[in-house]
Amino acid sequence: MKRFFWVLDTIVVMSFVVIGRDNHGLEAGWSVTLRVAAPFLIALAIGIIGTRAWLKPLGVVTGLGLAATTVVLGLLFRRFIFDAGIATTFMILTAAWMTVWMVGWRLVVNLIVRLFANGKAVSAA
Repeated sequence: MKRFFWVLDTIVVMSFVVIGRDNHGLEAGWSVTLRVAAPFLIALAIGIIGTRAWLKPLGVVTGLGLAATTVVLGLLFRRFIFDAGIATTFMILTAAWMTVWMVGWRLVVNLIVRLFANGKAVSAA
């Protein structure tokens, strides 16, 4: 799990893009989806390198750092490199989505790990 943390963070970004794309009636092709996702995926990659997320991928602080980097750089890239709009509501929604989900999945995984480590998990039998 720790090796593939970036997959879950990528799913967070892609789910944000796909839901937004569908809600705004954009075409459903992969080229449109990747064009919208690109600034945020690039920002996420920079965040992973900048925070050295692989050292503590399940850390809540790591999730906060990745969310902040993905939001700030993603919005800047979207506006100045990809020449797309960044309305105030979009900025707020982006920040909320990335923070809730990038931190949220880490909290859930840490809770599950703690439950199993303490022997409190209910057996399936």
